[in-house]
Amino acid sequence: MPSNAEHKPYISAKKILPEITTKGIILAILLGFLLTAANVYLGLYVGMTVSASIPAAVISMAVLRSLEKANISKGTNILENNWVQTAVSSGESLAAGVIFTLPALIIMNSQSNGEIGWDEFPYLKTAIIALVGGTIGVLFSISLRRIFVVKEKLPYPEGVACAEVLVAGEKGGTQVMPIFIGIAFGALYKLCSSVIANGKQVSLGLWEHGWDGFYTLTGKLDQSVAYAKSKTTFYLGAELSPALLGVGYIVGPGIASFVFFGGLLGAIFIMPVASSILNPTDLFISYISNEAANGNVANYGDYASHMNERRRMAGVGTMLVGGLYTLVVMREALVKGITEMFEATKQTVTEQKMVRTDKDLPAKSVAITSLAMAIPMFFMVWLISGLLLPAILSLIIIFTAGFLFSAVAGYMAGVVGSSNNPLSGVTIIVVILTATTFTLLNSFVYNGENTADLQVAVIGVAAFVACAGAISGDNLQDLKTGYILGATPWRQQIGQIVGITAGALAIPLVLNLLSEQILNGELAAPQAFLMSSITTGILEGGMDWAMVFMGAGIAFCLIALRHTDNYVNLLVCSYFIFMIGGFLEGSIPAFLFAGSLLVAATQYWIKENGKLDISIMAVAVGMYLSLKMTIPIFIGGLIKMYVDKRFDDSLKKTNPNLMKNENKVKLDVLKERSHGPGILFASGLIAGEAIMGIGLAAMAVSGIYLGIINEPSIYPGIAVFFGCAILMARFSLKGAENSEVVKAEEWSFDDDIQEAEMVEKKPKRKK
Repeated sequence: MPSNAEHKPYISAKKILPEITTKGIILAILLGFLLTAANVYLGLYVGMTVSASIPAAVISMAVLRSLEKANISKGTNILENNWVQTAVSSGESLAAGVIFTLPALIIMNSQSNGEIGWDEFPYLKTAIIALVGGTIGVLFSISLRRIFVVKEKLPYPEGVACAEVLVAGEKGGTQVMPIFIGIAFGALYKLCSSVIANGKQVSLGLWEHGWDGFYTLTGKLDQSVAYAKSKTTFYLGAELSPALLGVGYIVGPGIASFVFFGGLLGAIFIMPVASSILNPTDLFISYISNEAANGNVANYGDYASHMNERRRMAGVGTMLVGGLYTLVVMREALVKGITEMFEATKQTVTEQKMVRTDKDLPAKSVAITSLAMAIPMFFMVWLISGLLLPAILSLIIIFTAGFLFSAVAGYMAGVVGSSNNPLSGVTIIVVILTATTFTLLNSFVYNGENTADLQVAVIGVAAFVACAGAISGDNLQDLKTGYILGATPWRQQIGQIVGITAGALAIPLVLNLLSEQILNGELAAPQAFLMSSITTGILEGGMDWAMVFMGAGIAFCLIALRHTDNYVNLLVCSYFIFMIGGFLEGSIPAFLFAGSLLVAATQYWIKENGKLDISIMAVAVGMYLSLKMTIPIFIGGLIKMYVDKRFDDSLKKTNPNLMKNENKVKLDVLKERSHGPGILFASGLIAGEAIMGIGLAAMAVSGIYLGIINEPSIYPGIAVFFGCAILMARFSLKGAENSEVVKAEEWSFDDDIQEAEMVEKKPKRKK
């Protein structure tokens, strides 16, 4: 691979431009508040977050140029724009680490009648956990930059795409309109759709935004009567959400399809198995209403809760195996990266010999600050749990697991992008490891007397680790953008701290506004419920291990699709895991029958189609979410696939040379450009719907209700939703039409940079 001396950034290392400016700091804080709040809402809504780098880059570019035109500032430059987007994206990525973990504390509180966890999000504690966890992620990512960005030259697709956007803007490109149209559309859709709070219509309520229901082979279940345990139940529904449509477009057809497959698997396979094939368990009895308990039936709400809970626990099993699989697959790259990092710390490089574009924050300062973070981490775990020994053990877990998973997140972001990073899976591993450790501690040291306090401590540890992992992956994307553009790394790292601080101040406010919606189920908060279930199940007992093993068996079938050379052994393992689940359930034949169906289907696919690079974590997320949430994500992915096909068909006629294998990199870059307007519109939809959702929550808290129609129809919502889909496709097709005129030899910036940053080193071409 080329050394850093061979690297030619867009802005020369010898050229000095203002990067950190007063107006840039103010803009970064304001945009950070806005986009962090949007990602908090999105993550609680669907359990997925998306990178804000490109939206932040476009918006900051528009604002800074407007200030210049209005003579409010002297001017701007590409490195100042890059610094702003770096700070903003750091704040929004912090949201993922917080919302995947800390809401579990209010869920625990609600389920335990106030005996465990928090009844609200205490501002100072929440902000400190977010700030400290995020800061650890920044510090860890500094040490990983030279390995993953400079030496290994991982692709970091979102980082390269962001650099493309900034360079296009520097050369006079205008791309700001789609994102503002998307924000307006998403906000208006949310305002007009039906949003119920405290039994009243808080929004205008002009249309219903979705439908769902539980069905049997004889029809839809009636919500007004009670149900026997033996009903064979499946689930159908669709959420008409522009934000989820945007998520599907951003993650692409592959991930969107896998998420939808997971939702379908949960709705038409796992749920029928849980409702009829499996024997009723003690877990079901806890959902039976007092009035119906003697009759061996449950009311509709209890029955639905039981079905959803069992489906989610199967998703937990798949997610757990998926996280472990990720670590196993990455083990060589991670060991190599960590080893090289420690070797690099032994080498001394004088400041005089280092060029501007290679200067990180001083290693000594990073080390001292990292150690200093141990103090607030220790006191926070001690304060929220009230126990000294677990707080000490937590430091060991946080530093070891935090660094390991920061490396995992950084590597995965470099390969698949920040939006597709399997953060949930690795956080689950931390939760299970910590919960198991604290269970042993509780048994041997505390004689089982501190179960509730240790549950809170587990979530605290998971929050620190999740924040570090989320920040590390996103920050390395931004450092890749800076590496291409010629930014100064230490200035970017200062920007990351600024963004984290802004995000940490905003997140507790947003969480408290949305806490009621989390508890009443309007916001799924899937990872938070998952963390709560795992922690409570391990420390208190009573975890639905049978369904966890079913999910693990499904995961091994998915792994077999990826490794067809060894699929027989993997399917045997899957069958064995199903048998363990059946033993725990007390229903081995039923579990083996269900497992046989999945094993046979997997084997049939391999025989007919061969290998499938399926994303296990995406399927697991779909299994955990309801089917209704995955349908609009799938539609968004299909729109992107349609645009790709139109683009390919046109290029085959106008520029067939680009379709050759040796020009794959050029083709990929042109495709990303063609999707630019669509991605910006999709990002706007997410931000607009999320911001209006937060605004409606604030109105409900204030007692303001705007309802016009009490029982709105779904048909206007369907029409507006598909109108949004058509508009997104139109933006994308317009981008594709503009990209078609690009000749094979034309590039947005230097060919050598494209070759060095997009793929492994190839021989340079003569111009």
